[in-house]
Amino acid sequence: MNLPIEDYYRLLPELVASGFGILIMLTEPFVSRERKGWFARVALVGALASFGSILVAARYPGKAFYDLLRLDDFSILLHALIFGIAALVVLVAHHYLEREGLPQGEFYALLLFAATGMGIMAGANELVTAFVGLEISSISSYVLAGWRRDALKSNESAMKYFLLGSFATAFFLYGVAMVYGSMGTTYLDKLHVALASHRYGGTLLILGIGLMFVGLGFKIATAPFQARPRRSRRCSPPLPRPRRWR
Repeated sequence: MNLPIEDYYRLLPELVASGFGILIMLTEPFVSRERKGWFARVALVGALASFGSILVAARYPGKAFYDLLRLDDFSILLHALIFGIAALVVLVAHHYLEREGLPQGEFYALLLFAATGMGIMAGANELVTAFVGLEISSISSYVLAGWRRDALKSNESAMKYFLLGSFATAFFLYGVAMVYGSMGTTYLDKLHVALASHRYGGTLLILGIGLMFVGLGFKIATAPFQARPRRSRRCSPPLPRPRRWR
């Protein structure tokens, strides 16, 4: 594979974030518990370095890796939001993890991996590539949802999120298969040209796009695909009485 060096520049934010995540995972077993807070600084440096590398990637707009990725103004904006928010999450989570006594190294590694998957999805020019980025982010989110392993609500939320996400993945992949069967391609730019020239794929294309939106709707829990649990009054435990202070 003789890929130009510009392709790696366009993928530089994801490479930096995943590199720092791997660094944290490899060094975490060799760091004592008293010095686990050091990983917050490493994760913050990784998020800021990924944010700064967007400036380097912005100098090489265009397609990369055989048109699987595309870097334009909109994807650059999304990359800035993703890695900027990741840096803010590191700052907020540091004190929370120390106060609750939760593991820190793996948390920051998963956070960087989740940001990497979001960045790949933001710059994807092909449906399967977008699916890979979506699943990288989703798998990290499944683990982060159940980070408090001693809490029943945390375990329950992680299991429900995993089952619902797996269910949504089937919808998304089946929709991608229908789009490919109707149009003969999964590249977004080619699909845009075909749809702009009114070369529709018929009912199969509409059904495929609908299934893809259903899968994404389940992933982000948007209406009407959100899960809203209802508790029966008969099964709900009685409310505790307010404590009186003397």
